[in-house]
Amino acid sequence: MFFHDLPEIPEEFHNSETGAPFTHCMVCECELALETQPYSIERAIRHYPEMELKSVVFEYAMCAKCLHALEKDLSESTKQAIAGYFAEHFRAAERPTWTRLTSEEEVEPDFTCSDWIDQCSIKGVERAELYEYSLYARCIGDRIIPDVAPYMISGLAQDDLIELFSNKSLGFMDGFTDKYFTGPPELKELFKGRPILV
Repeated sequence: MFFHDLPEIPEEFHNSETGAPFTHCMVCECELALETQPYSIERAIRHYPEMELKSVVFEYAMCAKCLHALEKDLSESTKQAIAGYFAEHFRAAERPTWTRLTSEEEVEPDFTCSDWIDQCSIKGVERAELYEYSLYARCIGDRIIPDVAPYMISGLAQDDLIELFSNKSLGFMDGFTDKYFTGPPELKELFKGRPILV
């Protein structure tokens, strides 16, 4: 599949402060639109269903090179445990699929992001019912790559994943949050130690 066949990045994965797509990697600050390597986006959200309010706790884009370097700092036991958890619990068969539409006329492929992120890909819980969740996507340039991502992981599933982290990996993730998180301290504590899954 060619780059121009991919869907444009949906608004759900735009920078919440600018309303536009992310422009730079949070770590190395490379320009994502100029890079030929993929990058990942994560957005952690605190939801107040009774007030119909949502607050972005943190969000970022990270290039594949920096993500790979970050993963190398996790312990082998943590990486194996997370891979095993996803292999056992990720509900791949229940997720939508996306294929390029072909016809004699040029037709924009149908990609409805909400179909991919309205339900926790681990627990199956609806996003509207959750108090905490995170959204994940994999992109290249100004396009989203709809394969395993995008997906949504509930705070319930993230609690399971935290239990799989070694002390070394938890310390590393807390240091990562401290370095790059700029939101309110009370929300920071809710997501401290949450795994980076993109």
